[in-house]
Amino acid sequence: MLEIATFNRRDIPAALRLCEQVNWNHVAADWERCLALNPEACLGGFEGGELKATCTLTPFGTVGWVGTFLVDQTLRGKGYGKMVFAAMLETARRQGIECLGLDSSDAGRPIYLKHGFRMTDQGIELWTGPAAAAGRESHADARPFQPADWGNLLAFDRACVKLSREKQLRTLAAESGASIRVIEEDGALCAFGFSRPGRLTGTIGPVVALDTPRADRIVSALMADRQTRDGGKPVGLAILDNAGFKERLAGRGFQMRRRNIRMFHPEPREVLAGPAVFAATGLGMA
Repeated sequence: MLEIATFNRRDIPAALRLCEQVNWNHVAADWERCLALNPEACLGGFEGGELKATCTLTPFGTVGWVGTFLVDQTLRGKGYGKMVFAAMLETARRQGIECLGLDSSDAGRPIYLKHGFRMTDQGIELWTGPAAAAGRESHADARPFQPADWGNLLAFDRACVKLSREKQLRTLAAESGASIRVIEEDGALCAFGFSRPGRLTGTIGPVVALDTPRADRIVSALMADRQTRDGGKPVGLAILDNAGFKERLAGRGFQMRRRNIRMFHPEPREVLAGPAVFAATGLGMA
């Protein structure tokens, strides 16, 4: 019988094994971030005391983002995923979350539709490519982040994504191996991006910028950061639909690996997207 309970740091190795089953890029820091942001909504399905399923919820005020929905592949078809997901919905209700969002794979979509989630026309795609494709001449103005930038960065992000991601961004910034780049023009911040290590590839995201050329320069600088930190490991981005940005990535040798569809419950909201949002924190992460 499956027991639903919150998981903790002791369960991270088991959670990473679930990630490896589905070839996800998560490392321990991704699970630690979930615990830091909303420990009461880090739900696990335990069988015989061993973690067999997971689902988490990252809060942004009254909007919650569902992520890391996993079930041990040897146990699929037993309804374990439905049980954990239903428990997450109840947790969200208790926490006062008014709107839930997620990035849906084909496999998970039937569960989400059954619970009343609505599809949007917004796709989010995982693109991977070589970090060595960065050219210094293309990112000279994308300087390293400084602590004095926090106020401008958070204000810029909130204006672009229509909610506050302060706790998430500060948590990302504090993680080992992370890098942040910003572009400032005439004293105003107009682009930023984060990068961090991953199991299979370095991860770039989120990336927020006023236009595609600035986003491209931020990505180029972050690719160089990952090349320095990770050596020859490739990099990945979870990018929202933007034809011009995809064309630039393709020109650097990137390829699209996976496409998800953004869904909301009970109604779609215009958050964490828009013309200035080029990359999410990661696939399945707002």
